[in-house]
Amino acid sequence: MWQTGLAQAMRLSPPSNDIRKIIETRLLEPVVRELGRKTGQDIRYRVLSRDTCFHLLCKGREFAFISLPNPSTGRVFIQYLNENARRASPLRELRNTDEISSFLQERFPI
Repeated sequence: MWQTGLAQAMRLSPPSNDIRKIIETRLLEPVVRELGRKTGQDIRYRVLSRDTCFHLLCKGREFAFISLPNPSTGRVFIQYLNENARRASPLRELRNTDEISSFLQERFPI
């Protein structure tokens, strides 16, 4: 609702005043749950130094960098990491989790 602006139009207040907490509860936790369900892997996230940058982890190893350069726009960007945790792809907008789950199945087969 917050991404589409529906909550703001209904004059609902945000669930918290802490930006990082909003990002975690509204974006990261649902994405991590869905990826775990789709792939059968133990997916987690780690907060980086800035409140709007995160690493996604599978089996304790970083595989993607998530960032929200301007949280007010609701746009989320992802960059995949190689085996050495170095950036291996360009930063691109995240639209759904299908792309991430296919990357995970290639990199971390069950």
